Amino acid sequence: MGQYIAIVDGHEITTSQYYKCSQCKRRKLKTKDGSIKYQYYHSFSALILAGEKYSFVLDIEPIAPGESEVTSSYRLLKRVCQNYPRAFKVLIGDALYLNEKIFKLLESHHKKTIAVLKEERRQLFEEANKLSLLSKPEVYQDKKTIYKVWDHTISGCWDGYGKDVRVIVSEETTTTRIHAKDGSRWEQKSEVSNWMWVTNIMDSSLGDLKNTVRICHSRWQIENKCFNETVNTWKADHIYRHSENAIIAFLLLLFICVNIFNIFLARNIKDAKVKTKIYLINIIKAEFLTLKRPPPLVPIPI
Repeated sequence: MGQYIAIVDGHEITTSQYYKCSQCKRRKLKTKDGSIKYQYYHSFSALILAGEKYSFVLDIEPIAPGESEVTSSYRLLKRVCQNYPRAFKVLIGDALYLNEKIFKLLESHHKKTIAVLKEERRQLFEEANKLSLLSKPEVYQDKKTIYKVWDHTISGCWDGYGKDVRVIVSEETTTTRIHAKDGSRWEQKSEVSNWMWVTNIMDSSLGDLKNTVRICHSRWQIENKCFNETVNTWKADHIYRHSENAIIAFLLLLFICVNIFNIFLARNIKDAKVKTKIYLINIIKAEFLTLKRPPPLVPIPI
């Protein structure tokens, strides 16, 4: 499509059994000895723009105690569509976002939606399975995975939305080579995964079915390139002051820094030695540590 794809999802941070505030969410845990403990945490919805070379976080919205992820994401999407009307044309979400309010909100801003389909949407799910039994799939291979893909247009199975939708069904068989149990030879192991997505993109703007499935799978970028990377590489799970405003301010600042870093790494590196993020991070860290006049420490109120 030549444009960024928007991806939305929820994420938890600052999980603790001891530190809490008025905006913490709480869940009950049962220990091995049968006693009950409570775990406190914050969560937020995030929207990223995913591209071929890099992805970056565009905005986040806290999920308040007693509030669902979809409610928070609705506010987030409404604000993003108003502030960045040309940032994206297609949004991808998990099964929670197969929601008529989300689809209609994005349609009102001339945008389309792709959401994962699961058994909870029984009418759509069963209709897609029936149609798949009556038609032949498109079959192709990409690396070690063989894809069987069906493309259906379904009417009258989503009362809350009230329009025709397109359902993409993908059966994916991946073959890998593993050691046999006795260690004397190699064996071929095949794993089959089944995916379904619902979208209101009824034309061919996503390209052929192979490209459509690739775009649908790009939803995992928000986990791999946003949440996992910021926690494991940038220590986003550590907070410096436990209050809602401080946590959101820290995350926004962190995401701005990570966005600039990733764009710089992808577009402006002249040194051929720099091939990984960790290598560049260590170079920047070393330069700070070797400064003759280190920057003054800013006191943080407690």
